[in-house]
Parts: sequence; C-alpha cells; structure tokens
Amino acid sequence: MLIGQLLKPFGYLAIKHPYKWVVDWLYPFLLSLITITFIVSLSTAKLLILPGGMISMILSFVQSLPGFYIAALAAIATFGRLDIDDILPEPTPKVVVKLRGLENTIDLTRRRFLAMLFAFLTGESIAIVFFCIALLSFGPAIDDFTHSQVPIGHYLLIVALFCLFTSVYQMLLATFWGLYYLGYKLQE
Repeated sequence: MLIGQLLKPFGYLAIKHPYKWVVDWLYPFLLSLITITFIVSLSTAKLLILPGGMISMILSFVQSLPGFYIAALAAIATFGRLDIDDILPEPTPKVVVKLRGLENTIDLTRRRFLAMLFAFLTGESIAIVFFCIALLSFGPAIDDFTHSQVPIGHYLLIVALFCLFTSVYQMLLATFWGLYYLGYKLQE
C-alpha cells in the first residue's frame, strides 16, 4: 500500500484521453529520437556526461523546478473559483479510482486534472534530478564498459540518455500543457 501511495503522483499517466498519449509519449519519443540522432552523428555521448556538459546543464535547470511545481499545486488546490470544479468538456479525461475495493471510472474536473498534472511534474522533475546525478556519477564508468571488444557500455549510455531526454521532453511538454490550462482555459 505504501509503495502505491508513493507512486501516486505518476497516476497522471493513467488518465484516459484520446490525445493525451500524443503529448505524454509520442512527441517526447520523437524529440528524443531526433536529439539522440544528432548527438550520435555530430558528437559523442560521453561528452554529455562530462562536468559542464549537457547533463550538468539539464540538472542545473531541472533542480529548481520542483519548488515551482509544488507552488502551482498549492495554488490549484486552493483556487477559489467554482468553475474549476466543473467537469472538463468532451472529450473528457477520465481516470480509474479505487474506492472501497471497487474500481470506478470518473470524469475529471479542471482542478483534479491540474492537481494530478502538477503532482506528476513534481515527481518527474525529482526523478530527473536523481537520474542526472546518477548519469554524472556513473556514466563515464558505464561508457567505458566493453565485453569481447563490443562497447556495451556505450550503447547502454545511449539508451540511458534516450530515457532521460524522453523524460525531460515529457516534463517540458506537460509543463506547457499545464500552463495552457492555467493561463487560458481557466479564464474561459
């Protein structure tokens, strides 16, 4: 039960909506693919994990975000307008909620959707910080790992970077989606 509660911020990914998967997975995957292609063709992955490299810069940027996301989450939770508790229009995002052992599919309100979104962004940004720290700490050793003249570590590093870039792009796109809802949709 405790692990389920700790992972609850990532429940945002379980929201069902016809277009949400595009923002959550398709665009971040394609942007990561383009980024990794440029890195492999123009440079070497090992340069990204050196001090002052791209991963250090990503870490510097992302480590300040959890505080802003928590502030946005607090603002959403206490926002006083009544229409924030109206159900979102069609196609209405839905989520499955367990209540007293039964699974119920519920339509999301703007408040619940935004709260789930910013809780997810907080959790994801913290995870990205730890992932960047791990890459900076262990990336050079991983990259140097070879077995029978096959640079296995280099390929593992590229896969790790692909996962990191997918998470970063996912976080950025979801942030802009949240800003769109906060800046424009709440005013309609």
